[in-house]
Amino acid sequence: MTDTKTAQQQTVKHKWWALAILALSVSLVVIDGTIVNVSLPVIMKDLKLSFTDAEWIITLYSLIFSSLLITMGRIADNFGRKKMLITGIVIFLVGSIMASFSKDITFMLAARTMQGIGGATVLPTTLSAVNALFFGKDRIVAFAVWGSVISGMAAIGPLLGGYFTTYMTWHWIFWINLPIGLFIILAALKFLPETYGEKMTNGFDFIGFILSTIGLILLVFGIIEGRNYGWWHVKGDHPTLFNLSIIPTLLVVGAIFFALFLVWEAHLSKTNKSHLLDLSLFKFKSFSLGNTIAGIVAIGESGLLFLLPLFLQNILTLSPIKSGAILAMMGLGAFLAGGMASFIVEKTSASFVVSLGLFLETLGFFGFFKTVDPNNGLTWIIVWLIVYGIGLGFASAQLTSIVLKDVPPAQSGQGSSIQSTVRQIGSALGIAIIGTVFGLQLQHDIPNTLDNVGLPTQVQHSLESSVIDSAGSSIRVLKQSNPETLHLTKLIQDNIVTKLDHNFTNSVVKTIGIASIIMFISFILTFGLYKRKDKATE
Repeated sequence: MTDTKTAQQQTVKHKWWALAILALSVSLVVIDGTIVNVSLPVIMKDLKLSFTDAEWIITLYSLIFSSLLITMGRIADNFGRKKMLITGIVIFLVGSIMASFSKDITFMLAARTMQGIGGATVLPTTLSAVNALFFGKDRIVAFAVWGSVISGMAAIGPLLGGYFTTYMTWHWIFWINLPIGLFIILAALKFLPETYGEKMTNGFDFIGFILSTIGLILLVFGIIEGRNYGWWHVKGDHPTLFNLSIIPTLLVVGAIFFALFLVWEAHLSKTNKSHLLDLSLFKFKSFSLGNTIAGIVAIGESGLLFLLPLFLQNILTLSPIKSGAILAMMGLGAFLAGGMASFIVEKTSASFVVSLGLFLETLGFFGFFKTVDPNNGLTWIIVWLIVYGIGLGFASAQLTSIVLKDVPPAQSGQGSSIQSTVRQIGSALGIAIIGTVFGLQLQHDIPNTLDNVGLPTQVQHSLESSVIDSAGSSIRVLKQSNPETLHLTKLIQDNIVTKLDHNFTNSVVKTIGIASIIMFISFILTFGLYKRKDKATE
């Protein structure tokens, strides 16, 4: 009894230190999801990797991370969130050290697997701990901080990656995790109180673990790799099944495994046996609708982060670090929103702030749709990124709060892991959808771009095909090449570049327009979150 009372007193006494530790922990995981992307070209050159190898460095982390979130959130409920947070940080640091010493793709992929396991352990643990430690007005502030950190760090990751790669070595994108991780461990031991959720009274649900892991790995892999393998007809020399791409088969089998997982979890719940996922959580409208909105938002948001770097680097020819600095404006907006969110929630409601945030995000998308142009420079891009970032900071934190507001603290590990999984699958789906749409737009806009330029037909078709296949990076190469080495005059080179810039930008703009429709749908759905009395204080 004394121990329980002491723990509760520590929760009250150190909860803001605890929040800082949890926010720093989640920032470590979120940054790692974006910091590697900018450094990939240098890593490829140093380790002599193929493009497929480089893709797997990103893909494998996402696969492991997203497939284990549900399991790790449930384990944390049972064994203690503080213990699992520290365990996850240790695993993540081991993976980071391994990655920094990698000399070939095999060792690097083993390291990324470790990082994925560590990240999947940390993320739901931080969210469920916030949900268990904070209530009332403090909860509003806590979720505002947690959400703005996630949003801001996702934008800062590319900037840090560009800085380390440009001024130091790519190894530092992994080494930087070590001092931060060690500080988190020491601070957690001192200031983070232990919290628990629903116990596993009948042992660990191994069948659910196997079904969910296989199902999610196949689904996420199919969604991520569909563009590369071919959604139906196979591309390149990828494996086939019945003369078709393996992607449809993987998606169907993955969906079957995940459906079996849901059936199995429902059976365990009815028989009062230990389970990984309590499906009764979906009876709460705030949980089910909130997760639906979060998934749709993730689709739209990931689309923008996929398209903008292509425009900045290939059309405006910005360096990776400059491109990262521009994208960091989104993080600035998110941090600004974090400071304002709790005040606005107290005066209105969490639902209103989510609606406001998604309206601003949609406005940002529409602003890109109307103003992105090779001749407009960076001013409008920065303006809309800040607007979008403010919306992201508002929506992300308070949407998470709404999703978990009716979830009992004992089940917050399950609730937070479901929400994190939905966001991860939504992000993968967003890149797949937006990437496919963008590819189709390029195939429509780029052919015949160079008609009447005076190039031989074979050269013209080769240039146009290279723009489609490289997602515009060949335009950057063309701009930076000496016209004499291309056997062109400067006038013809400029004419070619102007035409390709224009049509490539058209494809970017039209795809952003589709992404803005997705964001607008999520904004409309937020009105279903409102109640007659939805005041934050209540």
